[in-house]
Amino acid sequence: MRAIDAMSDEKSATASVRRELSNGPMDGRPPFTVFLSGVMQGSHADNSLHAQDYRRRLRDIITAEHPEAEVVCPAELNPDSVAYDTEAARRAFMGELDLAAETDVLVAYAPVATMGTAVEMYRAHAAGRLVFTVSPMATNWAVRFLSNRVFGDLAEFEAFVRDGDLGRTVAAHAS
Repeated sequence: MRAIDAMSDEKSATASVRRELSNGPMDGRPPFTVFLSGVMQGSHADNSLHAQDYRRRLRDIITAEHPEAEVVCPAELNPDSVAYDTEAARRAFMGELDLAAETDVLVAYAPVATMGTAVEMYRAHAAGRLVFTVSPMATNWAVRFLSNRVFGDLAEFEAFVRDGDLGRTVAAHAS
């Protein structure tokens, strides 16, 4: 249950970052929030998870260029989520969907079809947030129509961030 409480703390942190955004720039650049969406269970029929190391790589890519970014990671908020009972899992899932809709940017990692990621992408898109997807499935309708931009792999996304395009896109979207 502690992880679910942490989600409330994370929502408070997101609100805090939004207050800072309205109060002005930090280190010359306005802060922004990023939700790391991505495959967890995928199509596994049991409680096993896909490797989650991509989350650290995405965080490192984003914060290397944008230390002002507040990165929200649902796997960190709920590290034992596959062991939650039904009600705890429902609260965690619904809370993560709310976070996806509240952050400024959602970065989705979908090397395979992932229903949770698709729902998070939809919530962010419907809320008018930026959605950047790393996936080889560029013709998949959820990927294609819910994303502002699709990257074939992490290296493409890294170049986008490193070249300043993430920052420029976030700034243009905020204005």
